[in-house]
Amino acid sequence: MRDAPLLIVSSTADNAGIFVFKITDDNGNLALLNQYTDIKEPFYIALHPNGQVLYSISDPSGEQLVAALAFDRNSGALALINQQPTQGGYPCYVEVDQSGSAVVVANYNGGSVASYPLEKDGALSEAGSFVQHVGSSINTKRQQEPHAHCFKIAADGRFAFSADLGTDKIMIYALDAATGTLTPGQQPFVRVAPGGGPRHFTIAPDNRHAYVINEIGNTVTAFIYDAERGLLLEQNSVPTLPVDYDGVSHTADLCLTPDGRFLYGSNRGHDSVAAFSVGEKTGALTPIDIYDANGPSPQNLTMAADGKLLFVANSTSGKISAFHIEQTGGALALASETEVPQPMCSLLA
Repeated sequence: MRDAPLLIVSSTADNAGIFVFKITDDNGNLALLNQYTDIKEPFYIALHPNGQVLYSISDPSGEQLVAALAFDRNSGALALINQQPTQGGYPCYVEVDQSGSAVVVANYNGGSVASYPLEKDGALSEAGSFVQHVGSSINTKRQQEPHAHCFKIAADGRFAFSADLGTDKIMIYALDAATGTLTPGQQPFVRVAPGGGPRHFTIAPDNRHAYVINEIGNTVTAFIYDAERGLLLEQNSVPTLPVDYDGVSHTADLCLTPDGRFLYGSNRGHDSVAAFSVGEKTGALTPIDIYDANGPSPQNLTMAADGKLLFVANSTSGKISAFHIEQTGGALALASETEVPQPMCSLLA
C-alpha cells in the first residue's frame, strides 16, 4: 500500500547502507522495500518535513560528511543530491527544522556543531555556522574534551539544543533557519550533574518540558522549558537502571509517546528499556519498570505515530525489535523482530 507507514534504518555494517521497510501490521513486522548501498557507514538520519529528502551523516575513512538524498516514498529509492563536510570528527547526529529551511549536525570527536541553510530542493548549502565547544568534566577517561552528541531543534525552529557528553552541558543556540545560522541563546547552556555525560535531548509535545538522557550517569534529567526564551530549568533526575545492578552500562536514546504521557530510555550493557510516566502538569518522571530489550546494545528508539509501538534498534544482535505499548500504564511487550545488520538509527516516513 502506498500509504503504509515506512521505517528507514541506517546501518554501519560493511556495504549495508540504508534500508527502507514497510511496516506491514500492528505488530511492527517489517518488509524490505529498498536498500541503498551507495553510502558508507551512515550513522544518524533525519527526514525533511516534505518527506522527499533524507539527510544522513557518515565518517568513512575520516571524510566527515552530511549528505542530502532524494527519497521516493513509493519505491523506497534514494539518490544523492549533494553533500557537505561537517568540519568535525565523527559526526553523530543530524536534524532538519520543521520549516525545511536548515539542517544542523553534531560532531562527537572534539565537540563541535554546524548548521546549513537548505535549497528549495533540499540540497545542502555551505555551512552557515560552525561552533567549537570548549571545556571538560570530571570523568578523566570520557570527558577530557567536548563531545557534542546530539543537536535537537525545537518544534517552532527558534532554538537548537546540543547535549555535550564531554562538558556535562546542554548548549543552547538561537537558530535562524532562513540563513542556517546559530548564535548563543539568552541562556547559553545548562549543566547536568558532574560526570553525567548528556547524550540525547528531546522536548515534550506540550512544549513546556524537556529531557536529556545521560550516557555515563545512566539517568534521565527533566527540565522545565521556557519556549519563548529558550530557557531550561532542571527539575529532577531519575535512574534508568535497577538499584541493585552493578555491571557496566551506558544509556543511548530516549523518546516520548506522542501524547507525552510516557518516556522511554535505552540501556546498553544492561540491555534494557526503562519506562517512565510523565506528570501531566509537572512533567516530572516516575519510573514504571525496566524491560528486556530483546537483544544487546539497544542503540536507538523510534516511536510509532500513534504511540502504540516502540521500535528498538539492537545494534549488536542485528535486529529491530518492535514492542507494543500498553496504553493505560505504558508497559512494553515484545511484538516482533526483524533482522537488520548493525542498525544504528531508524525513523518513520
